[in-house]
Amino acid sequence: MNPLFQATAALLLSFAPPFMGGSPGTGGSPVTAASPADGLKREQLPADVDFVFHLDVEGLKRTEMWKVFQETAGAEMEAEFDELDEFKAQYGFDPLTDIKAVTLYKMKSEEDPTVALFCTSAHVDQALLALSKEAGYARVQDGGIEFHTWHVAEDAMDETVHAYVHPLPNGERLVVAAKNRASALRAARVLRGEEPNHLAGGALLVNPAPGSFLYVSASDVEKLAEFTPASQVFGLAQGIQVDLGEAGGFLRAHLSVLTEMPEKARQIADVVQGLVSLGGLALAGQELEPALEVLRALRINTKGSEVSVDFEFGVRRLVDIVTQLSELEDSEDEDEAEIEVEAR
Repeated sequence: MNPLFQATAALLLSFAPPFMGGSPGTGGSPVTAASPADGLKREQLPADVDFVFHLDVEGLKRTEMWKVFQETAGAEMEAEFDELDEFKAQYGFDPLTDIKAVTLYKMKSEEDPTVALFCTSAHVDQALLALSKEAGYARVQDGGIEFHTWHVAEDAMDETVHAYVHPLPNGERLVVAAKNRASALRAARVLRGEEPNHLAGGALLVNPAPGSFLYVSASDVEKLAEFTPASQVFGLAQGIQVDLGEAGGFLRAHLSVLTEMPEKARQIADVVQGLVSLGGLALAGQELEPALEVLRALRINTKGSEVSVDFEFGVRRLVDIVTQLSELEDSEDEDEAEIEVEAR
């Protein structure tokens, strides 16, 4: 089976409510609201998170961009995921339709993200029934909470996933999957109301715009500063936000970089504006000039110690440009291949 699907099975399908133990504690308010999955919910995050990545799968599927993708690449996508039919038949769970949203986060005390939170349909129960019969599956108790584990060993991946499932009144499931039991235990306690959540007093700015289907917020950007040319920007930053959404057939992107003082914000804006101008000069009069239209849609502004880069572009037009550039690249590859043949 494809490693992607094995990993998905390990993370998403190894755990379900029929095997859950214990009851929510009294240290806070457990997550029980039957709210829709299409949004980042701060009450599901620990108070001290310093990195959050959220993908609203259901929201993405409602966009014009998803519609265009299905029209232009639907057949190729189906061919790419031939093994998915086997997976669905075996586990009764379709990751492409049963996963509603995905959130990845890390706490200040951790170097890398260790927790993934999936909102899924009730079909995850059927998957667990199949997986619980396979070798490597186990149930463990910790702090009065029952967790389920599944060993993943495929290529470079060799680890045990620790997970907890939190049922919602609307029939959906919040599936916690973590690289270690301590992270899984903390995530479970937050959902059960036993530890403070981000809504009760988190410092990280978490504020996705309406219609957002992808959102990233981070206060620790040291690793980003290691990459050039990102180092010129993130080396001066104290936090970033990325927001991607769609409205009225227009793709909208927003990047916000938070700095220590207005002077550093202006320095970052100058660097970004310089890179955009340099790109424009390189593209003008060239075969890649259609990309210049996209570049010109960028808007760079500063407000106090914050730098913002905004982008709004028609989805259909953007797809046309990407297609043009892709065809141009294919043509260049064919020309290079012909030259190599002639040289022989």
